[in-house]
Amino acid sequence: MSDTVSQPASQQGAPVGRVKRPAPSWQSGEVVEVIVETPETSSLRIQLPEPTEFLPGQYYNIRIPVEGRPRPIQRAYSIGSSPLPSFDVIEVGVKEMEGGLVSPELVRRRPVGSLLEVRGPYGAFTWTDEDGGPVLLIGAGSGVVPLMAMIRYQVAKGTQVPMHLLFSSKSGEFVIYRDELAQLADTQAWFRVSHAFTRDSGDPMARYHRRIDKEMVGDAYLETSPRLAYLCGPPEMVDDCERALLELGMDPASIKTEKYD
Repeated sequence: MSDTVSQPASQQGAPVGRVKRPAPSWQSGEVVEVIVETPETSSLRIQLPEPTEFLPGQYYNIRIPVEGRPRPIQRAYSIGSSPLPSFDVIEVGVKEMEGGLVSPELVRRRPVGSLLEVRGPYGAFTWTDEDGGPVLLIGAGSGVVPLMAMIRYQVAKGTQVPMHLLFSSKSGEFVIYRDELAQLADTQAWFRVSHAFTRDSGDPMARYHRRIDKEMVGDAYLETSPRLAYLCGPPEMVDDCERALLELGMDPASIKTEKYD
């Protein structure tokens, strides 16, 4: 991954029949809340003066001036919030990357009240209740951000399409949206989460204690019988999971992917 929830490397599965809008313009949004999710990840809630309705799974570009650079540096950040009940405030997930040009600035030096240049929404990695299900969601680290938008959207919409999230993190301390996911798994009959921890072999919160692999994907596939699958994270993980789903007989057109550099 490059600078945090970064520019998607690929997007597949463009929604059918959705009207193409004019290209978005840059606007100055105000940071109205900063939520510390993990030791390396924060969510920034940004009030937009010119909000545009977005679809769960899309992203916004953010650009900031960087000392020593002739032009502002731009990065893409996935939206973790739902467009319902309101889309005038977007929540973007930001993972601070060591040596990054943008993410440390956003996480450490953009407090509430700061202004940010943003442009969007963009992206075809989307889901709404009209797309149906059951849905298998597979994410690693900050790859969970656009998947969370889909989950939150369904909560807000009040629909009950079955969803199973297979989510890889370093350890319990690094689970983005940890408390919210636990609460949803306890209260929403349509939602299930299976955690995989890569650096903690003893935490009972995790169902698995290794990186996401073919066996895990097979378990989730058999338990979910998905009609759609959304995979988001590092390219190698996404490719491996897509390959596993294809070997299980899933229709390629039903697998949507987003890769983070």
